Amino acid sequence: MAGSALATPVYADGPPAPGAGALARGRAAWDKGEADVAEAAYKEALEAGGLSPEETREGYVRLGSARAVLGKRDQALAAFRAAAVLDADFAVPPEAGKKAIPLAQQAKKDVAKIGTLSFTSSAPDKVEAAKPFKVKVQIDAAHVPVVSKVAVTARDGTGGKDFTTREAPRESMEIEIPASSVIAGALVTVRVDALDPRNNRIATSENRVQVASEGAVAPVPVPTDKPEGPQPSGNRKSFWSTPWPYVIGGVVIAGAGAAVFFGTRPTEDVTIGSPAVRAR
Repeated sequence: MAGSALATPVYADGPPAPGAGALARGRAAWDKGEADVAEAAYKEALEAGGLSPEETREGYVRLGSARAVLGKRDQALAAFRAAAVLDADFAVPPEAGKKAIPLAQQAKKDVAKIGTLSFTSSAPDKVEAAKPFKVKVQIDAAHVPVVSKVAVTARDGTGGKDFTTREAPRESMEIEIPASSVIAGALVTVRVDALDPRNNRIATSENRVQVASEGAVAPVPVPTDKPEGPQPSGNRKSFWSTPWPYVIGGVVIAGAGAAVFFGTRPTEDVTIGSPAVRAR
């Protein structure tokens, strides 16, 4: 099943993220060279939550940079590790100075020991009207513990009620879009988000699904050689058998749900972000 990845999100019309105001203050303070104010504001933004993957990445890069400027080496390193999980090639702002560059390089080396989060979704290109269909979600086994919830939103483009659901993360998931959201002739847009405990979107994937007109029959899917269900992980190590819990530093795993609390606290804490975002 091959869903269509969207270059431009279609969910930009919602209310501002809870962390949006603090994020704006952090940007303004950074532009003025006020590292202490920027550190506090970016930390507040990440803690308030609701940020996009790009905003979350920015938050950790700037948080690490501000901490480096302020001489908070360990805390800067923790924030840069989170940024590296979002984007292994992130760039330190030049105005952060020479202190930040070696810390960012060290963080990237630390994160390379386990790799980045792989989060993918797929959906059929075409479906029949008034019949449910399923969206498949894959999370690499090593990083399942760092995702708090998987959120799915389906919009049919007709002005009807959106379908939304949230589920606990698993390595392989199938989430059903109900028949009530599959309107004849509609183009259903399905967004799948990996969320952290503060509802920051640490990974996002979007697919478009065309619903056949009334009376039309959707084409039968062409079988592929790829087997269904989770695939063998080869030599990949599990999260708990790797150095990852120790590499990140300051991560607290709490309860049976393995809730992950992130690095927006004053000490060496860090959130685990979302990078390798793909849609098939």
